[in-house]
Amino acid sequence: MALLTLRNLSVAFGDPPLLDGIDLQIEPGERVGLLGRNGSGKSTLLHLIHGAMMPDGGEVMRQKALRTALLAQVPPDGIAGRVRAVVSEHAHADPSGPPAVKTVLTRMGLDGEAEYALLSVGLKRRVLLARALAANPDLLLLDEPTNHLDIEVILWLETFLLRRRSALLFVTHDRAFMQQLATRIVEIDRGQVFSWAGDYATYLKRKDAQLAAEGVQQAQFDRKLAEEEAWIRQGIRARRTRNEGRVRALETMRAARRRRRGGIEGVQLDLEEGEKTTRRVVEAEGVGFGYGETPVVAGFSTTILRGDKVGLVGPNGAGKTTLLRLLLGDLKPQ
Repeated sequence: MALLTLRNLSVAFGDPPLLDGIDLQIEPGERVGLLGRNGSGKSTLLHLIHGAMMPDGGEVMRQKALRTALLAQVPPDGIAGRVRAVVSEHAHADPSGPPAVKTVLTRMGLDGEAEYALLSVGLKRRVLLARALAANPDLLLLDEPTNHLDIEVILWLETFLLRRRSALLFVTHDRAFMQQLATRIVEIDRGQVFSWAGDYATYLKRKDAQLAAEGVQQAQFDRKLAEEEAWIRQGIRARRTRNEGRVRALETMRAARRRRRGGIEGVQLDLEEGEKTTRRVVEAEGVGFGYGETPVVAGFSTTILRGDKVGLVGPNGAGKTTLLRLLLGDLKPQ
């Protein structure tokens, strides 16, 4: 039996509708990756499933006593207290063990005695992610869970979620995270929802094939519409003898073309390339920098050549942003 069923669900903040009569089921234990372009309704769908907002039409049918937990993109107002109390607020024990409060606090690098209200937005989301995990819900809803997380924490989160028996519906721009976790892909595209069985890599292959087929169909439709438009604009003799059924068919085609909602359009960029006088972009030797008596960078040396792609990793507060600003010249080394 499905944990949750959406039937003919619609949400509109204008025209066209954001979600237009969609159907969706989530089964126990599956991990569903939710995809869609920015503004397509992914976060809205998570809030609808959680019960934080109501649809304009359709039904949301939940299994009796279904428990959900939501990590939203923007931390909600009205949360106060120490971090440990916030994380423990909805903690729920798994039948095989105690609540995961201590585990998530430790593994996510959170100070349980810190005041939630004094934290940065990034740390607040980390606390709220810990709270959602500790709640151990039947259906976990995560909106960009890897934002503001270090690589080490992301890897731990992947393992934690893979070991859970409960269902997961998540949004992420992290393709590796999506590939690791998703057992099914659900995509919101132009107000409709499409379900793709399998992992993210399988989805990409099938999606490419679908887009190619859709492009051929649309080209054929547009060619036929152009022919009919040319026919209707013919001279007086043609208009007197025209087939009224054909005219009605043309009106139907025009309406169908107006209803067609465009997909993601290509982006055009015009770049003016400056003169390349050297392959060396940055050279640093023995660079040091600190705030007060706290050193952040010490004895750092590197050479970065044109075309290099350098990944910079480290825990929060290690000095990654400071180092970038030093390399860019925004800060002067001490």
